[in-house]
Amino acid sequence: MKKVILIITITLLVVYNSYACFDTYLFLKKSSMVYPYKSFALELNGEYSVNKIKNPGEDSFLSNGNIYYGIAKRLSLQFSIGSDEKPRGEYKIDIFGLRGVYNVFASESNNHTADFIIEYRGGFSDFLGDVEFSVPNIFRNSEWTYVAHPTINYNLNEKNFQIGAHTGLFYNFNDNGIIGIGAEYLSPQSGSYSGTRITKSEFATSLFFGANIGNTIFIQNEIAKGLANSRDFGFAVTVKFIQ
Repeated sequence: MKKVILIITITLLVVYNSYACFDTYLFLKKSSMVYPYKSFALELNGEYSVNKIKNPGEDSFLSNGNIYYGIAKRLSLQFSIGSDEKPRGEYKIDIFGLRGVYNVFASESNNHTADFIIEYRGGFSDFLGDVEFSVPNIFRNSEWTYVAHPTINYNLNEKNFQIGAHTGLFYNFNDNGIIGIGAEYLSPQSGSYSGTRITKSEFATSLFFGANIGNTIFIQNEIAKGLANSRDFGFAVTVKFIQ
């Protein structure tokens, strides 16, 4: 019990940046990215970005509410609503998203799972947003979890696309908490950055914490550091309620 309290305390002192597929609940369940059949989850998260330390006026903030539901053993859906990333003074609820996750592979020992994700994000005033396809792979060995998650994003307005990837290595503490390091890469492939994607690509790294409070509440936190063509720092926190 003392170890659980310590993990939760550390978690609350750091704030999480909600990148892609780092999900404390699913990691502790040793599951793929598909939510269990007939399970329901409500998630609230917020992210604060220090884009340039020398210019606080460029800081930005975003927040989202997410609902997850497992509609079949290999398929779950997600609905999101929130505020896109923007300066602090311009905060308003203006975006929504729909996401489907289908499990395409799971080894007999469950030490490797692969899913296919399709996601749409748009604004209430402009439905032509982004469509993203991705294939998260999760590998497990004892208490260790490794994630490799390639992505392709297409913007319907600008008619350009980006390729990227998320990766992370995590350690599970007695199925009560996790700690890990992650990295993110994003490369514009066309549009205004076409022909200069090597120099314009974005790199970032992060430190991740997560823990459960009982069987129904899960919290996760991350602090992210931009390495190239990215924000200086990013902070955020996520709380998930499972039914």
